[in-house]
Amino acid sequence: MLQEQLDTFNVAALAADNISRYVAANVKASEVTGYTRAELLDMVVSDLTPPMRHDSAGELWNRFIQSGTQTGEFVLVRKDGSRLGVHYAAYASVAPGVHLALLTPLEVPSSI
Repeated sequence: MLQEQLDTFNVAALAADNISRYVAANVKASEVTGYTRAELLDMVVSDLTPPMRHDSAGELWNRFIQSGTQTGEFVLVRKDGSRLGVHYAAYASVAPGVHLALLTPLEVPSSI
């Protein structure tokens, strides 16, 4: 049911569980990241995070879960290794143990 809901969104949508493993992704998420849905479902949030930010990924995830929402700009590492700036809005606990991120590519390269 979650997958069907994500498929209705007009922006990239990724859902992750409590340990940050992706459990659902829509077609737009595949387009933005360059990964297939099946590949995304074998990944965790830090897999799309630039290596220089891996050390802080766990802390950022915990802050997000505790606060319940988070918005801002972020740089994703795409399948081909390129980087893409996105605006994100993330919502914790949209279902028991499931957290949602909505991503919109930035039109101007991010300075993050």
